[in-house]
Amino acid sequence: MRLGTIDRPGERKIHTVPTPLMGGMAVYVAFAVAVVVTVPLSVPVVGLLAGCLAAVVVGAVDERFTLPPLLHLAGQNVAALIAIVSGVGVIQTVSNPFSSLTSPGWHLPLLVGGALTLFWLVGMMNTINFLDGLDGLATGVVAIAAFLLAAWAFEEQRLYIPAMAHHQDLVLPLALAGALLGFLPYNWHHAKIFLGDSGAMFLGLGLAAISIVGPAKLATMLFIVLIPVLDVAWAIVRRMLNGRSFLSGDKQHVYHRMRELGLGTTGTVVTLYGLCLLLAGLDLALVRVFKLVAFVVLAIVTITVFVWLEIRAAGRLGGDKAPPASSARPSAGPPELHRSSPPQ
Repeated sequence: MRLGTIDRPGERKIHTVPTPLMGGMAVYVAFAVAVVVTVPLSVPVVGLLAGCLAAVVVGAVDERFTLPPLLHLAGQNVAALIAIVSGVGVIQTVSNPFSSLTSPGWHLPLLVGGALTLFWLVGMMNTINFLDGLDGLATGVVAIAAFLLAAWAFEEQRLYIPAMAHHQDLVLPLALAGALLGFLPYNWHHAKIFLGDSGAMFLGLGLAAISIVGPAKLATMLFIVLIPVLDVAWAIVRRMLNGRSFLSGDKQHVYHRMRELGLGTTGTVVTLYGLCLLLAGLDLALVRVFKLVAFVVLAIVTITVFVWLEIRAAGRLGGDKAPPASSARPSAGPPELHRSSPPQ
């Protein structure tokens, strides 16, 4: 409050009370302390902590000074590069969904792997940033995703890999989930504090980096964040079709449309939690080609729902008719002059 990092109500905001930001700093500190005291500081772990710290700093600067979109995007790329260079490394192989479980997958050239890693980290930062629009939504979804990563790490240690070989693969996502569960009561509707840009960037980068530390689990992450990822893609297409920058904001995300259906904030958040848990269950139950088929089918269904919600909203707005001229009040000037001033 003293620093002035407050998210004030506005035209594109849902909350009606000025609310402090910088909650991401609290989550990062909890996560970092848990990691330092439980995991050996290997090179990938140091890279993860360094990249996440850079993401928190860039996000906190944006919360305080509101960076221009392109500068904000540049800051995301810098944080991702810091993570890659300081230890996280690059994606070297991707699995072949049509091969056996023991197949080594496809090896990627260094340049291709580096570009894919940068795109993956920055893309996840923006995905979680777009998702962070309702109280508790991003906090809970990322916690569910982290528990899923931990479940896969436990299964791998139990069946395929000696337990101590990839101890960090199990502990890192649990540390992230624990930090988020500690924060969730303060972030639940009506939130006392928001994650802010520092939290959204940290969670996106942290989740993406953890998924490639050790055995890569990109497909698992894409599966559980399928709805947010497609929401980001749909938002980019929608804004470009409307002649707007894809970096601009709006109130047309899937959770906005769900609230318009009458679910309310808590109902929307709980529904999206349930969908993520369902996707997590499917991810654990399916392997290889079956997971690919399920992903494609669910993506088609999700896009269809997005289009239906968009058409429904457009029809509803188009159906709002102005009052007849005989009953309309005379205008005393441009509409802008009648807007209430923003809260001070």
